[in-house]
Amino acid sequence: MKKKGIGKSVLLLAVLLTICISTPVYAAPGSPNSVSIGDAEIIASFYVRYIPTFIADYPEWPETTVKLSTVYYDLDGKKSAYAFNVIENGQYAGYILISATRDNYPILVFSKGRTPNTITELTTRSETLAQERANERGLIAGKAKPLYLGATFYYAEYPLIDARGEVVDSVVVDLTAPVIVDFKELQLGIPIDEKELLRQQQMKKQEANALWDAIEEKVREGVTAAPKNSASSRGSGRISDVPKYEWHRGCSPTAAGMVLGYWDSHGYPNFPVGNPLIGELADAMGTWDWPIHGFTWPLDIDNGIEEVCENHGYSNFDASNDLWMSWSEIKDEVDADRPFVISMLRGGTGSGHSQPYGEHSVTCVGYDDYDEDYVVIHDTWDTQVHTLAYGNWWMAMATWVMP
Repeated sequence: MKKKGIGKSVLLLAVLLTICISTPVYAAPGSPNSVSIGDAEIIASFYVRYIPTFIADYPEWPETTVKLSTVYYDLDGKKSAYAFNVIENGQYAGYILISATRDNYPILVFSKGRTPNTITELTTRSETLAQERANERGLIAGKAKPLYLGATFYYAEYPLIDARGEVVDSVVVDLTAPVIVDFKELQLGIPIDEKELLRQQQMKKQEANALWDAIEEKVREGVTAAPKNSASSRGSGRISDVPKYEWHRGCSPTAAGMVLGYWDSHGYPNFPVGNPLIGELADAMGTWDWPIHGFTWPLDIDNGIEEVCENHGYSNFDASNDLWMSWSEIKDEVDADRPFVISMLRGGTGSGHSQPYGEHSVTCVGYDDYDEDYVVIHDTWDTQVHTLAYGNWWMAMATWVMP
């Protein structure tokens, strides 16, 4: 069973949903930054051929076609994304999600799995919850509108209809839970640094627009291979010899264990390795064994790492949490051969997987800096190397570790 070590935090989730509601980033329909279905299909068709040139898990995709599956919206009723089914010889082979606005990254996610709104078990439960809420008010739940608010935030919005056939209200169900979400309640009393938030959003828009320009240029040129290093790109970076530990007592101590396991073979041999090291980290981080097995409060990751380092005679190690890690910082750390922990809230789907990471910690061991940016990770779920699109999460915190 695949486990998630951070655990869901109601407070953090509330903060993030508040951000989503109070500061929407999507372009208005017809604005210069909106993306048409036709343009999105061109990008999707190009990218299913491009993906296998740098990710080995999709060797059959160059021979596939794409077909529009779902148009997603945001909370304001504006288009947020388009899902395209990937078809191989008439059979479903996965999906690719393209942003409906240039203010978001072009390729939001791709997978051999299925989007939540196409999984019967989830949609049936969602419809039941919506109708139960409608019954409480003597109303009828209408046809759902699919919502995509980023990363793994897939929702269904149901209009509530009265006896005269008029829409008097609506109810939103989180498809991945599934539970009814009351966004108004989530906005109450949550402090947010609005200036920093707006700065981060502006940086994201600039990055996203640059990626759209780069992909559109590749489409025009008909290029379907990953580019070589250039003045504007570092290509790929990898840290070798980082161990691949599987989940033990929590994903956060396991991910941190891989970081210290690397340093154990690079000049700091006092550390234990494997499960003994992970167990020490779990104790130092206060990882829960009960009632939520494997839960680690993310802000305790850095202190736990430093405590274990000091216990083994290494007081020089500095670990620090960074709630706003940038792409340039990720590349700098990898190029300096310093693996680190990424703790995601609502993380997307890594290569080779069919389900999203959700609330999960991983070890970053590399990057791919091409038309789309990818982190290269050991994810604690297995002993393989995986890639994940940079920004394919609702929020991610880096824990840098420097000796």
